[in-house]
Amino acid sequence: MNLVLDTLHTDWQSFLRFAPRLAYGLIVFVIFLVVAKWSGRLVERLLRRSKNYRSHISFLRRITSWGVGSVGIMLALSIMGFKGIATSMLATGGVAAIVLGFAFKEIGENFLAGFFLTFSRPFEIGDLVKTGDLTGVVKSIELRFVHIRTYDACDVFVPSAQIFREALFNYTRDGLRRPKFSIGVAYHDNPTDIIDLLEKATCTTPGVLTEPQAFVSIQEFTSQYVQYEVFFWLDETQSGPGYVPICNSVKAACWQALGDAGMTFSTDVTSGLEVKSVPPLAVAVQDSISKHPPRT
Repeated sequence: MNLVLDTLHTDWQSFLRFAPRLAYGLIVFVIFLVVAKWSGRLVERLLRRSKNYRSHISFLRRITSWGVGSVGIMLALSIMGFKGIATSMLATGGVAAIVLGFAFKEIGENFLAGFFLTFSRPFEIGDLVKTGDLTGVVKSIELRFVHIRTYDACDVFVPSAQIFREALFNYTRDGLRRPKFSIGVAYHDNPTDIIDLLEKATCTTPGVLTEPQAFVSIQEFTSQYVQYEVFFWLDETQSGPGYVPICNSVKAACWQALGDAGMTFSTDVTSGLEVKSVPPLAVAVQDSISKHPPRT
């Protein structure tokens, strides 16, 4: 009985000596939990002021809270005297991260790429982008993928690693786009007159910018015609008919200008076609009976 009492007394004395460190550790842990929660809310409040990071507010808030909370746990364990446990947790977490990294390499790569894209921001929601052979409008930006909607109404979810690794073309970063198209005109038509006609028809089309100015280039001398290339600029941030209608209007205006000037041009850039009305053919039918009366 005395042995039991002595053991209890020794344990109680040990607990009393350990109690201050336990209390300090718990206080530190609670303080860090409060700071973690407050930090998450502060990050969320700051990110809501910027349009660039609104799609990742929830993730960044949790990352901030978890990071501050993890520091609090490690510090509390160290204060309590459990430095070995804290070190083991860090080592175990590192080993687990390595194992999971190899097991879920592609998923981890996409998350890491999405994390970097969150801060680099080479594009925004609503931008027209091209990655690989895919061209479309960005609908949403997530950590693991980017939602792109193509012109044929197909929703494509591109992995973040692909966008981060490959070259990205952003056509609406500053709102400017430079469409172009080709047209073939016969050799006997004066190139200077053709260039003037095409440039004038392009510049006077509604929606085409005057600066930078549209221009026409002689692209190639083929065996049947001279091929010209028309370049012009649009601003998609301005309200107007849109990219496709303006391009159609420019092509129609150039077609009309060449037709009115009597130019011989190719409608499909494969052969020279005369864009003129063909005069009707007069066909006379003679009555052979009246000219050659029957013999009697």
